[in-house]
Amino acid sequence: MKKVWTDLKTLIAVIMTLTVVALLFIPYQVNKDVLMLFSTSYGAIMTYFFNTRGDQ
Repeated sequence: MKKVWTDLKTLIAVIMTLTVVALLFIPYQVNKDVLMLFSTSYGAIMTYFFNTRGDQ
């Protein structure tokens, strides 16, 4: 179960990072509120993932 959780955290981190990069560089106008909400969520999730111990 620990292995699955570690892989899940990695998968979510990669997907969210690619999404942030895509949102920043696509030539499509994204609603500012949606971008702000996603950026805040991204920061909170990455902070949680990288500040928790893996053996919990």
